[in-house]
Amino acid sequence: MEYIITGSSSLKTMETLYPITHGRQTEIAESDLNKIFTTTAASLSLIGTLVIFITFIMWPDLRTNSRRMIVFISIGDFFVALFNIIGIYNPPVDNSMCKIQPVVTNVAVLSSFLWTLNLSFYFYLTICRKISVEYERRIMQLLHLIGWGIPTLIAFIAITAGAYGFSKNVGTSGWCWISGNQEWWRVVMWMFITGKGWEIISYICILYFYLLVILQIRREVRLGFIPGGDFLTPKALEVIKRAERKLTFIPMVFIFLRIWGTVRFFRFLCYHPEDPPAIEVLVFLHGIGDSSQGFANFVLFCLLTDHVRKKFRLCWVRFTPWYHYLEKDPLFESTNFPLNETTDFSSNSYGAGDFLSVYSMDD
Repeated sequence: MEYIITGSSSLKTMETLYPITHGRQTEIAESDLNKIFTTTAASLSLIGTLVIFITFIMWPDLRTNSRRMIVFISIGDFFVALFNIIGIYNPPVDNSMCKIQPVVTNVAVLSSFLWTLNLSFYFYLTICRKISVEYERRIMQLLHLIGWGIPTLIAFIAITAGAYGFSKNVGTSGWCWISGNQEWWRVVMWMFITGKGWEIISYICILYFYLLVILQIRREVRLGFIPGGDFLTPKALEVIKRAERKLTFIPMVFIFLRIWGTVRFFRFLCYHPEDPPAIEVLVFLHGIGDSSQGFANFVLFCLLTDHVRKKFRLCWVRFTPWYHYLEKDPLFESTNFPLNETTDFSSNSYGAGDFLSVYSMDD
């Protein structure tokens, strides 16, 4: 078997070197069909994240802490989609782009993971722990350190160690990530440190926090009123049910899109020292899922959010004067939710990430 060794003339034996080859995994990843699937999914994510940015800039009443975190998630998703497209059209060799692309993608992926985790933790603190407004400001500073600092630090360490490069597509779907030009155990270690470990931690923690939030919502709904607030009206209960459904969708969608790469990682571990047999549909789903998070967030936080949809309809009416029909939604009418300066329900802003002040923000 031939070994491709970059930047070194030393000989390495099969026992110590994980060989770089262009096997069946690479053939599938480099196929036109996979490029079409990945490019389509990534392009939709680019459009979706841009719409999220535009809505946040255009409408000040959407600039709540939860929406800010959605924007931060979307920043990561935007660069993931963009550099996934760049990566799948880059030749499958260790060139300069194969060093740059995984660095940017890795920082973007990790920031998307961690800000999604931060969002679930923020919901837990504001709904279950009922933190004060001052404590909420302080916790946001910590979340920024986690969401941006950890990805940057990990990428810097990986760059310094020379971990990035062509990965034979055993853990990707056509783009570069961890170089295969190193010992097998190092490949696994860097895959875990730069992505899969954080991915698995995110699965567990996000499910845990959202479960606690949903149980808290149901507990308070059974009481018939919000602690520190008024009794719930039927319309208020309907809004809470919608918010609860979205709280269920958020982790489900996140895990469904990311799970294919996790499955491929565990198959890579199980088949050591050989490469796992290539499963074509798994490679395709990996490329689609990793590139689709931005579009999924656009659907959840824009298309399925009443307040944002209402703004879209108003814009449509403004620019199409011949269109006079505007759907009347009873949920846009006032309810008896307690509002305060941090409310995400102000201006009837009901959305998956915008229902936090149904609950008191005081300790």
